Amino acid sequence: MLTIPNLLTLLRVALVPCFIGASLEGMYNVAFVIFVSAALTDILDGAIARRLNQRSRLGALLDPAADKMLMVSGYLFYTLSPALPRVAIPEWLTFVVFVRDFMLALVAYLMYTRVQVKRFPPSVAGKTTTVLQAVTLGCAIAVNGFLPNLMWLATLLFHAALLMTLYSSIDYIRRGERLIADGDAAHA
Repeated sequence: MLTIPNLLTLLRVALVPCFIGASLEGMYNVAFVIFVSAALTDILDGAIARRLNQRSRLGALLDPAADKMLMVSGYLFYTLSPALPRVAIPEWLTFVVFVRDFMLALVAYLMYTRVQVKRFPPSVAGKTTTVLQAVTLGCAIAVNGFLPNLMWLATLLFHAALLMTLYSSIDYIRRGERLIADGDAAHA
């Protein structure tokens, strides 16, 4: 279904190699513009899907995949690249972000296959974490490009993103336990 939201999501997928290419070439200003543009398509596709009632199964699968492609590639590059001129995302933050995402995917899969929980929507803590992780990545890109005086903000965001990622992980574990307990109670 080639709806406007799905086309915006496909555009975001297409921007990922452009984003990484600009980063590899040391064109951090361009990488920042591409990253922000991709983030805006994420906001727009959701708003348009709700407003025009253009939600689809394809969009429900493609949208989070596009988000993860952008964030994973960005976090990997801005953590592991030896050519960054000013700041790299700390390895400990990237590790925690990836472990959380893996854990969430595994728990969602297990809940769907074992307990038949069909919906496990993101929590407020989860959405806040995602936004904070994106802002953190954007700040790291900007510091390497055109805002070196925001190094202090990048350092602050690294720690804030770590704390929020850990908090949302605990929140999701508690939500999962409640859903499992409710499912067990319903089957008793």
